Amino acid sequence: MLHFKDRRLVLFGLHVKGLREAKGMTINDVAENTSLTKKDLLTIEEGSKNFGFTTMLELAKGLGEHPSKLLDIDIQ
Repeated sequence: MLHFKDRRLVLFGLHVKGLREAKGMTINDVAENTSLTKKDLLTIEEGSKNFGFTTMLELAKGLGEHPSKLLDIDIQ
């Protein structure tokens, strides 16, 4: 369990939230299109959850984006 927020996870979460909001989607909308729970999605957007490859694929599916779009961020 993370006891502090990894900066990269926070940046990723903000990026995901921005993609979701740009599409006019709610957390519920994304959850309904995936196997992810609202809690999972909130912790990803908050940057407090590290997750695996299959979760990223589900997230991309729920957002209607190619997985590469999720990784199109500058984490430097």
